[in-house]
Amino acid sequence: MIVKLILAAALLSASAFAENARLPYRRLYEVEKAQAELNRTYTNLVVELTLQSVLPNVQTSDLSVYIDAKAGKIPIILGPSGDFTLPLQDDLLAENPWVNVNQPKGTMKLDWKTGVLLGRLNHAVHFRRLMEPIGESQQVQEKMLQLFPGSPRLVWAGLKFTFPSAQKKAVITIHAKDGDRKLEANETGEIFLPFDPDLMQEDPEVTLSDFPGIVEIVSHKSAE
Repeated sequence: MIVKLILAAALLSASAFAENARLPYRRLYEVEKAQAELNRTYTNLVVELTLQSVLPNVQTSDLSVYIDAKAGKIPIILGPSGDFTLPLQDDLLAENPWVNVNQPKGTMKLDWKTGVLLGRLNHAVHFRRLMEPIGESQQVQEKMLQLFPGSPRLVWAGLKFTFPSAQKKAVITIHAKDGDRKLEANETGEIFLPFDPDLMQEDPEVTLSDFPGIVEIVSHKSAE
């Protein structure tokens, strides 16, 4: 079973579209190349770029993005959350056309997000293995902050598991040295498992009563 962990909270804003709703192809090319390198380095992670409007009434489905190349417009397809893949072509890099969006000046935001593949997730897994995505995401953030200067630094607090509907509430049990710690799902099937440096060192076994449908990394802005 492969579980994809979506870091819904781990989005860093940038001011690339502060002046107008277009961006040089070369800028996106550089970010896309860095993203591809991160995906090769951190094989448990999926780093994606996103384009989003800062206006609350503008949905991803409202956006039309294209490369205004000399040979003609090249559309860029956006996923549900604004994720996209830029075609990396030497001829376009040499031409460096504008990447245009059908939105007013100053209303677009270039972001990044991270998804994680844990591989086969069993009912029993060690704490350190569960928390690996947090450490790797912190390393990715350091590299992405170089590409997005001025973006807020995030601190990851732990993992949120969302379990499918079931007759019995899901339970996560940490088999620590000082005794079992049981975490029960709330009314919406969610369990928050906090990051704990002491448990990282101890690395106890963690058992899951059921397979989660979604696992997210929970983050907040750094106070620094």
